[in-house]
Amino acid sequence: MVVLSRPPMSTASPVLVGAGALPELVMRDAVRTLARHGRCSWRDHGVGECPQTVLQQTAESSDLLRLSGDPAELHASGGTWLQALADWQRPTLLLVRARPDGGIPGSAAAYAALAERVQLPLLGLVQLEGEWDRASRIRDGLPWCGWIPASGHPLHDEAVMALAQRVLPQAIAVGSGSH
Repeated sequence: MVVLSRPPMSTASPVLVGAGALPELVMRDAVRTLARHGRCSWRDHGVGECPQTVLQQTAESSDLLRLSGDPAELHASGGTWLQALADWQRPTLLLVRARPDGGIPGSAAAYAALAERVQLPLLGLVQLEGEWDRASRIRDGLPWCGWIPASGHPLHDEAVMALAQRVLPQAIAVGSGSH
């Protein structure tokens, strides 16, 4: 298929998807934390739902959209969620669970490459848990935009607020003093 032009990126809030299927509790806690720091709400949907229906219903929403499950799985209606997000030009954050030492699984690079291939408007990758190793994140060449450390980590609030200000319009307004 040849695409002559793409529609402009959606102005809806970001969709948060995992680089593969992430543990439900880890992903839900990350989205809840980001929404709290960004002063916004979120909606949960699963990869078993029809992408076209969900994306049409949430096209103008200011809520974060959390997609549970593997967004690269072939859907019964045809295509994948990643392709549908690209077709709708929905800004997307790719969540990647780090190992405790901060190491990143290969699925991060694989999903980033897939996102590029389908022309998904990827805002960036977000590391969940583990230690943030800035030098390694720069060295791996992936478009990292932040980190959500475990809730007990001493940098938790600071890291999540920085991420929220970077990727959520509501948080940028709050962080700059305007409402």
